Amino acid sequence: MSSKLKNTGLVFGGMAMLLVVLGWHCAEKKKPEVTFQTKHSFHLPKDEVNAAYPFINLNKNQLVFPSDSSAFDPVYSKLDQILFEGTGSLSILHMGGSHVQAGAVGHRMRELFDGLAWGLTEERGLMFPFRVSHTNSTIYTSSSYEGEWEGCRCAHRKHHCDWGMSGMVASSVDDSSSFKTWAFRTDSTLFVHDKVSLFYNVNTPHFEPEWSGTELPDSSFTDSTLQCKTWFFNSPIDTMSWTFVKQDSMATSIEIKGVLPENSSNRITYHEIGVNGASTSSYLRCEEMESQLKAIVPDLVIFGIGINDAHVPESSFSSSEFIKRYDELIRRCRAANSSVQFLFLTNNDSYYRRRRPNPNGLKVQEAMYQLAAKHDAAVWDLFEIMGGYKSVVLWDDFGLAKSDKIHFTRKGYYLQAELMYDALMESYGAHLISSSANDTGINLKSID
Repeated sequence: MSSKLKNTGLVFGGMAMLLVVLGWHCAEKKKPEVTFQTKHSFHLPKDEVNAAYPFINLNKNQLVFPSDSSAFDPVYSKLDQILFEGTGSLSILHMGGSHVQAGAVGHRMRELFDGLAWGLTEERGLMFPFRVSHTNSTIYTSSSYEGEWEGCRCAHRKHHCDWGMSGMVASSVDDSSSFKTWAFRTDSTLFVHDKVSLFYNVNTPHFEPEWSGTELPDSSFTDSTLQCKTWFFNSPIDTMSWTFVKQDSMATSIEIKGVLPENSSNRITYHEIGVNGASTSSYLRCEEMESQLKAIVPDLVIFGIGINDAHVPESSFSSSEFIKRYDELIRRCRAANSSVQFLFLTNNDSYYRRRRPNPNGLKVQEAMYQLAAKHDAAVWDLFEIMGGYKSVVLWDDFGLAKSDKIHFTRKGYYLQAELMYDALMESYGAHLISSSANDTGINLKSID
């Protein structure tokens, strides 16, 4: 009797989940626009997308597995545990250049994942205080600071720093310099956390970070391997604040490399690592990345690095070298989690120096399919989905891309996130059907 009830529960649970991921949440959407601070539905209906943007190739909006179609089963099994058992966690890392640093894709993806079941994304994920390092910040995080600070990013050829996984460093030589940072939810409230890690130059003489927030920490400890200090709190905090004091006569500066706020009730974390102008070569300059990735232990890495690799004359782009650099990035990620899975995002269509279509996007597309086949990964083919070669002109005409024909508007980034999320959920839905059939012997496709 109990076995039958369990099987019946699995079937109905699977069917309910399919309704969620494949269409239940479509009804609210009336127009293909989204605006910051407004909670929208979690799907753009295909007929409305076709009507609004007829050049988008929705037939290509799917995850492609060139080698192993079951590659994401470990990721989907974690989702099963979260959604059906209310336990476990899933760590997602999205890496790229300015598309990721802009923050819109990550913000929308957190909102969408939170729609699977309310309260899944209770933490912001890895942050960097962009304003402190004098580079463009997102509207989804903010920072303030005292003292003189300088920025150092891995994408700048003349910059040389000991970068960690963020690819950015904010440094100050001012004793008693300080900064604070916080992150916004969609409704303008702040994310709250009960654990915060600050990555900095732990292993060299430094100004000691002293917590200066209104809530006092319960305890703290320093990890010289990860090069970070972590503070724990009994009550949740929403603003992270430090002052840096010279306590060692040998100390000459403080070098901030990232902030990791965490919430013990969180289930799905969407981390972002984005640096303006970053290429695969840029991230290979980050020698501390391999060790620091162990702080977030990614289960799924979304690789969107390639638009800057491709922004060169056609004769200068080498597919074989591009693949080799990605091979090394993959090795570093697997050093943090041997079972990590990968999703490759092909380049968006773009123009080279605004003047002519960039054929290197096609080379990146082909290279990513080769990488996915080689590493049992998936591809989400943004290049084809947005309409293929020269389609960025249409995205510009419809207010989805900027006039530089490389970057997107916020509306375009939000649309990209919704399309990618739908492709992920379609793939996850197929996993649910297969799992239910294997567990119960009943084919959910045949149930009316």
